[in-house]
Amino acid sequence: MITTRRILVSVFALSALAACGGSPASSSSSGASGNAAGAALGTATETITATDQLQFSPTSTAAHVGDIVEWSNTGTVTHTVTFDSDQSLSDSSLNAGGKWQVKFTTAGTYAYHCTIHANMSGTITVS
Repeated sequence: MITTRRILVSVFALSALAACGGSPASSSSSGASGNAAGAALGTATETITATDQLQFSPTSTAAHVGDIVEWSNTGTVTHTVTFDSDQSLSDSSLNAGGKWQVKFTTAGTYAYHCTIHANMSGTITVS
């Protein structure tokens, strides 16, 4: 039987998670040659590039709830886009020339990094 205390703890935990930035709603990636892992989500409102200089550019950006952010690999080195708070929505392989999109449905600050290159990281603040 679920107790009132358990319900309150669950509500508090969900509220804290939402305040810290929940999960982006959906993601999509496509390769340069058109072999898509998923359909594009739409027109990107923000674009972040992953470069051969092993950096995301820009390293921090702002977006609004409902915006689509696109990562584009402009170099020849493979990268990843791995969200610190929700790795299930992360891209496991952003190959050279590839693009990957996320549509944000919850306000918050989303930190991400490249698992291949330890110094590559960035943040998106969604309001």
